[in-house]
Amino acid sequence: MNDFRFEVFNRRHNGQVTYSLRKTKDGWHIAHIAINGDCKPDGSDLFYRNFEQNYINFPSSFGSFLNYVWSRLDNEEITNDDAQIKLQELADWVSVCERNQPNWKGWNI
Repeated sequence: MNDFRFEVFNRRHNGQVTYSLRKTKDGWHIAHIAINGDCKPDGSDLFYRNFEQNYINFPSSFGSFLNYVWSRLDNEEITNDDAQIKLQELADWVSVCERNQPNWKGWNI
C-alpha cells in the first residue's frame, strides 16, 4: 500500500487540513477538496496549487524533501511506515511556517 496522509495546519481554516497522497510510478497522486491529480515527485505542480488555494506558507526547499521521500520509497530504501513519518515531519515543518507568518493588519488579518 502506498497511501499516505499529510496533515498540515491551515490559518485559513483555523485548523488541520489533510491531503491524501498515493505514490505512483511517476510521482504522487494528491487528493484534497478541489484540486486532485498527479504531480511530480517534488510535488509540482498540484501540491503547490493546493497550498496556494489555501494560502499555506511553506519552506522553499519543501519540494526537495518531498522528492527525497518519493525516491527512497521508489528504491525501496524505506518502508511505507517510515515514509509516513517523514511526510508528517514535512507537514509539521509546513505547519510551523504557516503558524509563524507575520500578522499585519490590513494585509493578512
